[in-house]
Amino acid sequence: MRTTLLVNLIVCLCDLAVYSQAIHVDSNTGNDKNPGTKESPVHSIHKAAEIIRSGGNGIYTMKINPGIYVLDSHVPVSTEKEMTNKRIIIEASVLPDDPSWTPEKMPVIASKSKKGEIQESYANASPFSPYHFVVCFLIDESHVTIRGIKFHGYFYPNTRYFPIARFNKTKTDLLVEQCMFVGDENISHIQAGVIAHGDEVKIDHCVFYKVNNAIVFWKDSGNGIKSGNGITNSIIYGAKQGIWTTQPDKDFEFENNIISNCKHVWVKLDSNKTNSYSINNCVIVNNEYYKVISDSTGTLAPGEFEIKEKNVTKNGEISLRLADRVDKPLPIDYMHAIPNTLGYEIGAGIFKHRK
Repeated sequence: MRTTLLVNLIVCLCDLAVYSQAIHVDSNTGNDKNPGTKESPVHSIHKAAEIIRSGGNGIYTMKINPGIYVLDSHVPVSTEKEMTNKRIIIEASVLPDDPSWTPEKMPVIASKSKKGEIQESYANASPFSPYHFVVCFLIDESHVTIRGIKFHGYFYPNTRYFPIARFNKTKTDLLVEQCMFVGDENISHIQAGVIAHGDEVKIDHCVFYKVNNAIVFWKDSGNGIKSGNGITNSIIYGAKQGIWTTQPDKDFEFENNIISNCKHVWVKLDSNKTNSYSINNCVIVNNEYYKVISDSTGTLAPGEFEIKEKNVTKNGEISLRLADRVDKPLPIDYMHAIPNTLGYEIGAGIFKHRK
């Protein structure tokens, strides 16, 4: 009897230890029957998200180990647990500012989800309701952070692919930081790295490379004006459109960014009557069009709207550090401005503290 009680007590203590911390994921060594500890991780991001969603435990954080993760359906990001003074965090187990970090340790996420799998549920809320699209992380909760992950484009380039999407206009406080979004319109298309309705969508220290749209700040929460949105300390290179702002913003933040070699830097919906935006301490060079207006059908044309500029460089060329040879490790500053070249001094990119 005493032995049984002792065993039950040990099991309960082990459960408490697991559920008071993060759920760990490893695509190489994990098993979805494991408890999800650092020493015994689960295998799939879906299993980890399921544990975060379910009540009865104290897990709000997912730690993703280095590896390649291919999703066969979108990952719902929400929880049944109380969210007061809590936030859901989905992050790499080794973050870019960790001394042991290398580009190969950044977890890579791609999707083989079928087009249109979430259309029916979000037919009225999605920005492309007549079309089929694919989502990786579908955010349906406030107070969410996604950090330190590399997203690759969709395997078929004729698909609208949104790695991170929030279509629930009532949710707030989405932070995406230290992530990379890498695509190619003819090979592995990313329609928009991040697309979100509502307020408090913040993008910080991210890299967007050859995506169609880097970030789309979409519909407001219903009150007619957006707040708390912005992009800072980030690099957008080779995109079709850098950013979309579709609704009026009262305090949009755009600072310490590099936007280069893009077709359109800033697209604003023609119904967006925001008087002006501000750009501070940025490098915006070698782009075809700076300001672009979109009508309700999505037709784009160069146009005028006020952007107040402070310390904005518009001449020169950005030199990114790319892969050197296939038989060598990726350089530590892969996809970042090379030292002693234009834009390096800004510190834009996935590192909060320069290596």
